Amino acid sequence: MDGTGQVRLPEGRFDGYEKSSRPPEDAVLTRVGPGTPCGEYWRRFWFPVAMTREVMDVPLRIRILGEDLILFRDGSGRHGLLQLHCSHRNTSLEFGLIEERGISCCYHGWHYDIDGTILATPGDADSGVKDRVRHGAYPVIEYKGLIFAYLGPPAEMPRFPVFDSFELPDVEMVPYSIAMPCNWLQVAENTMDPMHAAFLHSRERDMHFGSTWGELPLIEWYDGDWKMNLTMTRRLGDMIWVTIQETVYPANSTVGYLWEEGTEEKYFTRVGFNKWTVPHDDTNCMVIAWRHFGDIDARGMGRPELVGKQSVDFPGQTGAEPYHERQRNPNDFEAQVGQGPISVHATENLVAHDQGVALLRRHIREGIEAVRRGEGVPRPPQDGSLLSCYAQNTVLPITVRKGLHDDRLLRDVARAVFDTVASGDGRTEPERTEYIRNSLKQLPRDLRFLPADTAAE
Repeated sequence: MDGTGQVRLPEGRFDGYEKSSRPPEDAVLTRVGPGTPCGEYWRRFWFPVAMTREVMDVPLRIRILGEDLILFRDGSGRHGLLQLHCSHRNTSLEFGLIEERGISCCYHGWHYDIDGTILATPGDADSGVKDRVRHGAYPVIEYKGLIFAYLGPPAEMPRFPVFDSFELPDVEMVPYSIAMPCNWLQVAENTMDPMHAAFLHSRERDMHFGSTWGELPLIEWYDGDWKMNLTMTRRLGDMIWVTIQETVYPANSTVGYLWEEGTEEKYFTRVGFNKWTVPHDDTNCMVIAWRHFGDIDARGMGRPELVGKQSVDFPGQTGAEPYHERQRNPNDFEAQVGQGPISVHATENLVAHDQGVALLRRHIREGIEAVRRGEGVPRPPQDGSLLSCYAQNTVLPITVRKGLHDDRLLRDVARAVFDTVASGDGRTEPERTEYIRNSLKQLPRDLRFLPADTAAE
């Protein structure tokens, strides 16, 4: 109050009223049900739908791309993925009986093979319905503890993509999955936004990963038709640390070692985890992934025993902590789910370091348009060879160069590291890793990266 007894009004400009009405979400990118543009795009790819360990002796009900399905393993060890409701009277097959071959409905015994063939309709010997009707079914592949499915047109089914990082020797890949109560895209975009690591993960009171992550990186994007890479480069004393991350469209991202500090010389250290962001429906999704253990864990920070259903061995991914703790120490879960059930892009104000987010949205939109036109979507090479994964960390002993702005030097080093990693394409493991590491070790001796007085000698 002032001296006259009047309540003092707050000073300043307040625009809440003008902004209280929010525009709709970008439904073309966010809606994924059957028949939607983005749902049809997603249905042109293989992606994981469950962990193998989740498939027990009864059917597993799951929801993927807005479809209710059951996943099961029959008595002969084959996996099946069927639409939820029986083709007879719509009883849910989540209550079905696992057979030596396929599954039968609990209600009237209709018996289905894993491809939707009706094997028997007990009590109906004469109608011939089992020869006229097929139940909805999708192909699945079990691979290294994950169940992958293809939900698209059979004639367009691609090869199952296998990257060399999936097949590295002496690496233990432990599956995990975490439910996220929000739209898939805002979760997938997190990997496209590397700048957040210097803020969300590197507050002084709450260091989530390496102690040097608070150093702002220089970021460059390397755009491709079926994948995108980015480099994050930091100057740490006399060292230059170059991280490469990789995203294969629509939402498969590979990240290097989480607890890397970037202060000790190293060359082409590989994967920390490989994740997919898979939509359940428009407002729910899951991160389903492999954590990688072995030589990559140089600091001994990994805890494979903590990795599984709704659990992983690094903080802030599940939203399981008490609300007041998550308010004081927010992490990835809070940043992504906190955007709302479906983030509204029209209210954003993107800046230069959001280029990766914009690229991801553009490529998904282009893929959606390709499907609409009846064209093939960009995919990894289909020749059956192992695909090269670029995700890695390299730390090079390269000092500040006199007469050259250090940001320019960092960008040149990042490009040289990326080009060196890319030059290993076509080589098989372990030859590829050995070739890339040997080539990277030559970079600190490259005249481009030596101090001017040294280069002149």
